[in-house]
Amino acid sequence: MSSYAPSPLLLEAAGLGKRYGGVVANDGIDIHLDKGHVLGVIGPNGAGKSTLIGLLGGAIRPSAGTIRFQGEDITGLPASERARRGIGRTYQIPRPFLDMTVADNLAVGQFAVAPLDSAAAAERERRQILERCDLADVADVKAKDLPLLRRKRLEVARALALKPKLLLLDEVGAGLIDSEVSDLIALIRSLQDGQRAIIIIEHMIRIVKECCEDLLVINFGKVLTRGRTAEVLASDEVSAVYLGTSHGGAAKPPRAAAPEPAAAASSATKPLLVLDAVSAGYGQARVINDLSLSAAPGQVVGVLGPNGAGKTTLAHVISRALPVTAGRIRFDGEDITDLPAYAVAARGIAHCMEGRHIFASLSVEENLLVAARQVDAAERRLRLERVFALFPVLAERRKAGGTSMSGGQQQALAIGRALMAKPRLAIFDEISLGLAPVMMDRLYEALAALKREGLTMLVVEQDVERALDLADAAYIINKGRITLSGPAAVVRHDERLRHLYFGTEE
Repeated sequence: MSSYAPSPLLLEAAGLGKRYGGVVANDGIDIHLDKGHVLGVIGPNGAGKSTLIGLLGGAIRPSAGTIRFQGEDITGLPASERARRGIGRTYQIPRPFLDMTVADNLAVGQFAVAPLDSAAAAERERRQILERCDLADVADVKAKDLPLLRRKRLEVARALALKPKLLLLDEVGAGLIDSEVSDLIALIRSLQDGQRAIIIIEHMIRIVKECCEDLLVINFGKVLTRGRTAEVLASDEVSAVYLGTSHGGAAKPPRAAAPEPAAAASSATKPLLVLDAVSAGYGQARVINDLSLSAAPGQVVGVLGPNGAGKTTLAHVISRALPVTAGRIRFDGEDITDLPAYAVAARGIAHCMEGRHIFASLSVEENLLVAARQVDAAERRLRLERVFALFPVLAERRKAGGTSMSGGQQQALAIGRALMAKPRLAIFDEISLGLAPVMMDRLYEALAALKREGLTMLVVEQDVERALDLADAAYIINKGRITLSGPAAVVRHDERLRHLYFGTEE
């Protein structure tokens, strides 16, 4: 009598982890997936989603854990070998061979994995993939001449040319408008034919809601919850992570004492910053559309919204690191729309960018002094003393390498460097990204102190509660447009807030 041995799961990831120095990007993640299943992976900005797809696809080597594919341990295999075994992936920013035709882009994948017996067979297979991805009419067009949606489709088609048993889709909806997202959803659903498993890592909730049977939520690199998609999206725990209420037990930064004239600017105060119907994007992707906002002197303005809403793009537009395609920007009454970034910085706008951007070859003190090169030695000392008073740990580590500190200390350094320019307006972009709640508390206490001093601030955040605790006014951005705005206390209690974050607004 023969014994029955069940076949192994298609994918088994156990205890998967990745560290970058002292920063934990993924920690103990388990994934079990079988043929035909579709799993969505979501989480707030900085949760570790991109690291996870890099680990599964082979672009990143894990610090811990194992990955088994079709019963075989592939933990140490590079991305090229995983592709040959049947793991295909797309990238958030399409990466085709720009000077090759659409059809030739597919041919590269075909012959890299398993060359077919004849050129005719390979051509037939390419034609089938192109028809499936609605690219047959542009087969002979160079990839560089395709609009964004077609490039997204080509990214999927190139992955399909690898004949994947597991397809990893990384932020395929990024940069698309609603109608294009609908087309992309139709394509993804056509791939759910039982022939392959699919993992969709997305910030666009609508895509995972319409395409995924199950959902995995990660936060701070760990699995927060998993389950059926509808149940996960309805979870108060998941909502709390996205809106920033999951740290309700943590001490919150004190609200600035009102009514200091600078902090409680009246409606009659002349705005320091005005954006009028501004649109901008990256190449073919329009990210913000017809967006208007203002900030009065001494006011803290929260710019909030889900992943991919356009918040960081807006920050780059204001600091002039990114050109506008429409609209005007005024600072202290002057039109700065066409000024370069260095000229805007000289006028008093400092940008503390997402990702910290610490100079690894410079010490803590040298990183700070970079932003005060134009002032004399006495003024530099005064500014250093101010930053060190705000963040004593920087004074203690002043001679240490800028990147030798913890993530939270590096973020304090990034904030301090922005302050060294003695700005009239400071833009703080996602300063809580990837940090533990206790460190977030410390940073927001520092921002509260700056608010009491009267510094005008734009706080770009995904963590709604922390930002609203600090802000006087708030703008909620969704799909590149302002969908909700008003006094922070009013926005906090608006029932539309949660729906905007989860794509359930009407």
